[in-house]
Amino acid sequence: MAPSGKRIAAYATAGGLTAAAIAYAVSREFAKRARLPAVAAAPELLLPDDVVHRRIDARDGGVSHLIERGDGPAILLLHGAGLSTEVWSYQLRDLARAHRVIALDLRGHGSSTAGSEGITISAMADDTAEVLDALELEHAVVAGHSMGGMVCLRLARRHPDLLGGRIGGIALISTGAGLGLPAPGWDRQKEAGGDGGGRAFSGTFGFARTGRKAIPGGGVGYMASRIVFGREARPAEVAATLRMLRATQPGVLVALLREVLGFEESEGFEHVEVPVVVAVGTSDHLTPPTLSRRLVETFPHASLDEYVGAGHMLMYERREEIDELLELLSARAAAG
Repeated sequence: MAPSGKRIAAYATAGGLTAAAIAYAVSREFAKRARLPAVAAAPELLLPDDVVHRRIDARDGGVSHLIERGDGPAILLLHGAGLSTEVWSYQLRDLARAHRVIALDLRGHGSSTAGSEGITISAMADDTAEVLDALELEHAVVAGHSMGGMVCLRLARRHPDLLGGRIGGIALISTGAGLGLPAPGWDRQKEAGGDGGGRAFSGTFGFARTGRKAIPGGGVGYMASRIVFGREARPAEVAATLRMLRATQPGVLVALLREVLGFEESEGFEHVEVPVVVAVGTSDHLTPPTLSRRLVETFPHASLDEYVGAGHMLMYERREEIDELLELLSARAAAG
């Protein structure tokens, strides 16, 4: 039986979290024969040597790790599920010439740890609010990619007092407001006690033989990561994406599976008076343009930028355009 349009749409909202899993499950036999292409070294895809590292204690015993570079109007960057601050390497190089660029490892990712509240989008939104306060930011642009965009939406919902003060503008990149659907088979997996060590994630998406890593390496992993890119993908950027996904603990991906697939923030954001920009690639099969068009309609002051042929990883695929989008939004935020 072919999957329904509703089910396909539900998978589309999952963002970077399920990209590799879907690709592996759908193309397993083909991927087994895949070989990792020769990937030339790309130093710009690594974090600049001069970033400043900071640690902020979270209210629940966790720790928020962030890096920053440059001076000027602040831009706070939130990555997607399974990624890390490293995904913003281009923006940390480009925008720091005139901005204070800050990239946050969301809890459970990179060097950030979760406290008693666990791995949830709401907890990540509260962490972000704490970071904004701790750094005493004013009129900052908060930009979120994929799940990071969901964190932005939850932040605007849970902390409206920050809008117009700490937060001067919001950029939502390759994301959606969600469909509020549960992850398939989640309850069954939970009843069976199958989320330890990534077993629930592995069983759900066919990773039964991948060992401790939820995302396979080599040619199989490369093929799986390639699906998040559009028509043209630079091998070094695909390899960087795979590296981040494999560095994320399987248990974190398990926790986020339910969070991302069950995310729901489609109610209107009439209270958000700061400027909002939504960006999406026309070849993004994870969070397609339809979701972005719906998202724009929930805000009183929002604009939509669509990038022809681009996929889900716009900070890589459309480096200059995303730089410009954030610079223009920052200027609007600073003007009030």
